[in-house]
Amino acid sequence: MTSLLKIQIPNDELHRRLGGGIPSGSIILIEGDRGTGKSIFSQRLTYGFLKNGISVSYVSTQLTTPEFINQMESLGYSVISYLIKRKLFFVSLYPLLSAVSKRERFLTRFLSEERLWEKDVVVIDSLPPILPPKIGENELRQFIEHLKKLSALNKVVIMTVSPNSIDSETLSVIEEVSTMVIRLQVKVFGGDLKNSATIIKYNNAMGIFQKIIPFRVEPKAGFIVEIAAVV
Repeated sequence: MTSLLKIQIPNDELHRRLGGGIPSGSIILIEGDRGTGKSIFSQRLTYGFLKNGISVSYVSTQLTTPEFINQMESLGYSVISYLIKRKLFFVSLYPLLSAVSKRERFLTRFLSEERLWEKDVVVIDSLPPILPPKIGENELRQFIEHLKKLSALNKVVIMTVSPNSIDSETLSVIEEVSTMVIRLQVKVFGGDLKNSATIIKYNNAMGIFQKIIPFRVEPKAGFIVEIAAVV
């Protein structure tokens, strides 16, 4: 049975703008070019889950563990206590991926690592480096079946992707299986550059949600939802 996983934290309305939380079993794809805030968005969701007693596995293909801790601290999202209590399982694939000579074999190894999938929520930031450079039909099917299995277990999977770093057909398949697709952009609004998140798809929404969510990021304050709409 689908339940609503809370992401509420003080002084932040993202939970309300997303319909009161994230439905269990969600497969979420966060798309955007470089600099649009994909990692920040996924880190805000991660912190929200942790603050509401929900365990998270966070897989980074870009950050080492100290870099991740420092980045979260800079946003006002301290995660050290969650790491110590094992509510947060952080995995850095940056050194491993840089040393893998045959990326074609990595996906199978990644999916078979059971510890990654034990938590309530799994964040993959970002997806393209984990997939083979030229993913075959069988490998893509294996990945999609894995996502559907996790969804059936009421786990939430969040993936970030830059559209220009992945084959368009592969991206289309992943978009199709995702229950929520969020597209991030930087737009000119009121003479300033503003980040915005547009909900392209939200299949299992359990409350009223806002289709376009303007936001900014501030040191120590983290992710801040803007009041004005971005069009």
